[in-house]
Amino acid sequence: MAMAEAIRPLRALTNYLLGEDDQHSPPLPDGLSPDLSAVIAQHVEMLVEFQNTEYAALYLDRLGRFHDRYGISSGLFREIADLLALRMSFNDPIRVAQIVLRRAPQADPVAGRIDPPNGLYRPEIREIVEMLPRDQAESLADGLMAIKMLRGRLRIHVDRGKGPLLLRLFVRCRRLRPSSLRFVRENSSVERWLHMIDRSLAKCPDAVAEVVRSAAIVSGYGASYHLSLTNWNLAINKLAKPVFDGELDLPQLPAALAQVRSAAGADLSGEELRRVIADVLTSARPVTAAAASRPV
Repeated sequence: MAMAEAIRPLRALTNYLLGEDDQHSPPLPDGLSPDLSAVIAQHVEMLVEFQNTEYAALYLDRLGRFHDRYGISSGLFREIADLLALRMSFNDPIRVAQIVLRRAPQADPVAGRIDPPNGLYRPEIREIVEMLPRDQAESLADGLMAIKMLRGRLRIHVDRGKGPLLLRLFVRCRRLRPSSLRFVRENSSVERWLHMIDRSLAKCPDAVAEVVRSAAIVSGYGASYHLSLTNWNLAINKLAKPVFDGELDLPQLPAALAQVRSAAGADLSGEELRRVIADVLTSARPVTAAAASRPV
């Protein structure tokens, strides 16, 4: 009896992991052109594959904020639709496992191109920890950081040994993803990007297109992904946000954002990005408190 009680939580977790979420595609909103409907339907199918129906519905809800919005052309709305789908299908170990095991037929052909060199996938320990629920992941991360193990890597041979079994276990963890630390952080990052689009519409309409396209800075998986996300935050924090907050006078913000997007794509380390930002800021002017308080 005691043994049965002890294993009951493990059995419940196993049953949950072996179960399936709702996997049908939610209905698309009315008023879309046939071409746009086809594109969005494909993104919806991909996000159902990535997570479930509820997650795809969240994509449509987020996208709905900008449908027929003043300042958002049909072409720019298409760009938001494409980039939002990519940002919401981030390449955590679960997604990498799906792609490597050929269980992600809807994955973007470019963003989803994952070919571990020599058949060896080396996720950071940090990535594995971030698959856990937020509170447990943060506590474990703090402990591993203290003993300098958080940046260590696993070695997973994707086509032999225990590698395929471990990848299948990652895929089974998909149902736990919405409670994970990685999911929470990704959700916050996507919302911040959408918020910056909103702020640009209100504060600097000329820069909206480049704020949208800034999401293209974020790409890849593993360490390269985290570097690219750091680069995106740097560009927003140093250029876009100060302008929207009324702290920086930068009339050439659209051109500056285009420059930093190009620099980030050419040099993932961020060195070129920092140089470009420094050059841009030499021609910018801080807004004084007196000027900022004047009626517009």
